[in-house]
Amino acid sequence: MFTVENTTVLGAPLARVWRLIVDLDRYRDWHPYITLKSDPVDPRKLSCTYRNPDSAAPLFSADGYVVRLDRQADFAWQLGIKGVLQIEESFHLEKSDQGTQLTHYLFCTGVGSWLGLAVLKRAFRRSLVRIDDSLAIYLQRGTTISRYSHRVGRRH
Repeated sequence: MFTVENTTVLGAPLARVWRLIVDLDRYRDWHPYITLKSDPVDPRKLSCTYRNPDSAAPLFSADGYVVRLDRQADFAWQLGIKGVLQIEESFHLEKSDQGTQLTHYLFCTGVGSWLGLAVLKRAFRRSLVRIDDSLAIYLQRGTTISRYSHRVGRRH
């Protein structure tokens, strides 16, 4: 078992970052590796497709579950086979003077996590930095503001 983490400050309000992180069907917009789809019948269930950012073809797909949802603080989802290899991606948000402090974790458990410990740990650490950088860039774009802002009082 191992954990990797990355902490960064995002120049966006906590509520805006939260809405983006829990909007599973929009992960592909900002996450360089993962596409998530929520299950309309079971809100905890999701399908996950892992892709190489340099290729359009998916590498693999698996079912997963939301394992933690603490409004505007913690969100986590998990996939894998218990005891063999399970991966949990987790986000912890806190308000900061500059916007939102995001601590992003990847937890890896099971026998498979011990087999490639050194290689997986380094690769996961690099991927966390890339994911968080991608999220920061996405939050700076104007499309995020308009997509997640309320349309109250808008005139045509």
